Amino acid sequence: MFAGKDYDRWYIAPYERDAIRPHVLGKFRDLLEATAKSPAMQSYLDNWISADSEAFARIKQHPEQYRAQPGAPPLGGKRGLNENYGRELMELHTLGVDGGYTQKDVIEVARCFTGWTIASPKENPQFYFDERIHDPGEKIVLGKKIHGRGIRDGEQVLDLLAKNPHTAHHISLQLAQYFVADAPPEALVERMAKTWKKTNGRFARSDAHDDLLPGVLGARVVSREGENAV
Repeated sequence: MFAGKDYDRWYIAPYERDAIRPHVLGKFRDLLEATAKSPAMQSYLDNWISADSEAFARIKQHPEQYRAQPGAPPLGGKRGLNENYGRELMELHTLGVDGGYTQKDVIEVARCFTGWTIASPKENPQFYFDERIHDPGEKIVLGKKIHGRGIRDGEQVLDLLAKNPHTAHHISLQLAQYFVADAPPEALVERMAKTWKKTNGRFARSDAHDDLLPGVLGARVVSREGENAV
């Protein structure tokens, strides 16, 4: 995140308060969606201006069918697909740069997130899904079909990425690098990734199920490597 980008200087504090803090010890999938819908992330990675390039022709041809819903942001000028969020979502937020995705996957993910935008960006910025500029076609991400169902396209991608083994390893490595060492032992990363899979990507113990494992962070805390961290 960069405070000098557009409106992000005003969006960063709510981003940390509303998207990060409530989910930091919960499930990664919930954190992933909260950040995806955050005006700060939408603005920083330009997804709020991303649109199906064919949408404007559809709207012109069928204005009654694509009439704006209450609360919808202004349609704005004709524009096309922006790949920034789709790329960073996989490279940094989930799979990692060696996570097995291709440029085609980047494009398909970007298509899935068309229509994820911001309503009232200058006054009361809120996430808004604008069906008018969403790409309704079928997409294929990492070999899986995403079936043109509006906002569910993006949510299905988040489900897919959160459950991917590359994500478990990549995020576990990042956590181990932060808490233990720049080059943490691979055995520790693997234990954390294994715990990730057992707890469905939960960072810490669930307060509703005492029989669950302590979570990904717990795997680090109880490790010998973690005891030696400085």
